[in-house]
Order: sequence, then structure tokens, then C-alpha cells
Amino acid sequence: MTFSNDFYMDISKINIAHEFTLDSTHGCEYPNGRGQYGIVFGIEGEAEYRFRSGERLTVGSGGMLLLSPSAAYSTVIKGKFRHYTANFDIHEGNSLNSLIIGSHRLLQVENPEQYRQLLKKLTSLRMSKRVGADMLATACLYEILASLFAELQAHALGSEHYSRLLPAKEYIDREPSAHVSLEHLARLSHMSVTNFRREWNKTYGETPMQYRDRVRIFYAKEYLLSGYYTVGEVAERCGFDDVSYFIRFFKKHVGTSPKKFADNSL
Repeated sequence: MTFSNDFYMDISKINIAHEFTLDSTHGCEYPNGRGQYGIVFGIEGEAEYRFRSGERLTVGSGGMLLLSPSAAYSTVIKGKFRHYTANFDIHEGNSLNSLIIGSHRLLQVENPEQYRQLLKKLTSLRMSKRVGADMLATACLYEILASLFAELQAHALGSEHYSRLLPAKEYIDREPSAHVSLEHLARLSHMSVTNFRREWNKTYGETPMQYRDRVRIFYAKEYLLSGYYTVGEVAERCGFDDVSYFIRFFKKHVGTSPKKFADNSL
């Protein structure tokens, strides 16, 4: 996903910013979602994050894990895992969905020392009682996120075919209810189906339909967590004409039914 020069996201509150150490007896667990955005940056050791979806990610020194409010997981630690954590909220109408498709994203940043120093500064400011410390801490978090956006932008634009694939990707991102076909996506990118499929797989590491399914699951979780929609309404909003098929699809990807997912999140 590319970001325009005027891209903006409005941080409403920093809830936590600290250096912390997890070990084999003191892990963390969010079985029903964490309820806020988060950044985890590894300093020393490593931790395995086990997500409710079944995915497992190892965060080590210099690794940056971005987490959405719906991220549900537990950690397994061998030895000790020293890290920075920053948890924050953003104003309604804002989103990091362009950066985090699904509930999480693991990044190996190019300059980990830059982020370590910024997070150290953020942590220090959150503990400070000086006048204006909260404003300075928020400015520091903006700098962290802006640096991440810029780094991801540079990586994306470095892909030879990224700009050609972008119209198709943006269509999937904004139209979860659309009945997407490879032919339509290829036309949006002005490519043959064969070339489109090959270049998409090379650029994103998965098929277009696998990506579409991840986006649908993300939206389905968000709709269910909101508490405003029935399972049938969520199915329709995510492009499923058959509610029974949607329930099977959701259970296959998430490990539980939509109703149980929503009930467990209350």
C-alpha cells in the first residue's frame, strides 16, 4: 500500500509505553483481542507470538511487531524477552488497516537502532512529569509511525510491478463484498491473467485469492467485534451470499464460528 504525502492518522491517547521483560513464567495473553493498537520492539532474546488464527511469529532483537485492537494471542518465552511496548488509541475514522491487514504484521526494520532510540525516548517521556511531556511523547510516536510508513513505502515502490498491481490491490482492500475474479483484477492492472497472477505472487508472496480471503476475514472480525451486525449481515458485507458457507469459511480460517468469536470478544 502506498501513502500520499498528506497521509495522516490522529493518535488520541498513548496508554502504555515501557521497557519490559517477559520470561517463561511471566508471558502475556489476550484471548479475546487486545483492544488497542500496539508496537512491540525486541531488544534482547525472543518470544513466540501464537495468534488465535493459528499463525505463529517469532519476534527477536530488532524485530518490530505491529498489533491491531483485534489481535488475539499468547506468548511463549524461552529464557527472557526484553522489549519495548507502546499501546495507543487512534480517533474514530482513522485506521492502520493499510499497514496491518489482519490483526498483526512483523517487520524487520532497516535501522533498528533508530527505532530503539525513539522508543527509549517515548518511554522516558511517558514516565516524566515535566510540562508538555504527553505532547512530546505523542510527537515521538508519530515519528515512529511516520518512519515505518516511509520505510514500507520505499520497499513497495522498489518493486518493479508494484505500481501496476496497486489498482487491483486497492480494489480488494476497499471492496470486501465484491465478487472478485482474476480476470477483473488483471484488467484493472492492464495485464494478462497469466502475467497478473505471476507478478502478484512474486510481489506479495501469496495468490490474489488468498490475499482477498485475508482481507475478508479481517473485515468480518471487525464487523463482529463491533457488535452492530448479525452473522448474516457480516456475511453479506464480506461478499458471501450463503451464510452457511461463510460460517464454514470463517471457522476454517479463524478456528471458531463467527458467533463464538463474537461472544468470546464481549
